[in-house]
Amino acid sequence: MGHSPQKKRGRALVEPVLPDTPIPAGEKGAPPRYCEMRAEDGTRRPARYMSRHEREQGQAESDFFGILPAMSTEANVRTVDSVLAALVEKLGVSAAEFAPEVLADAWRKAAGDFLANRAELLTIAAHKARIRTAHPAVRYELNQRKAQLIKALNSVLGEGCVKGVQIVHG
Repeated sequence: MGHSPQKKRGRALVEPVLPDTPIPAGEKGAPPRYCEMRAEDGTRRPARYMSRHEREQGQAESDFFGILPAMSTEANVRTVDSVLAALVEKLGVSAAEFAPEVLADAWRKAAGDFLANRAELLTIAAHKARIRTAHPAVRYELNQRKAQLIKALNSVLGEGCVKGVQIVHG
């Protein structure tokens, strides 16, 4: 209890210097709030400082519940780009298949000008084509032609690319 706010057990607490970071530094004499952490891709980013007690409590919760603590160095370290790249690689598709202009061109070839002008191919994910239309009559027509649309889309995009059709109103 007789310790000064700037010293704890004989060691001075120093706020880490993080260049070019928008995170505010703590006030003088306050314990450090952030430290520097290296991400999976090699970049450095600020992370919330955790005391030994907080780390031990997080580890105990991790051991008991079988999940990583929220502020663990292993949790939430991946960047959005690395997650998207892993998903695309796992699905086994190329980035060009997700391009809107490729989908629009394939939809126009498969559905014809009349339906292509009144409905839009949104995505093809998990072998299911999502088509959006605001016209009830066009939605009915699309529902009646599902098998034909699957064949036509597969002939344009490649066999086995589309196995189902979902029509959304909007």
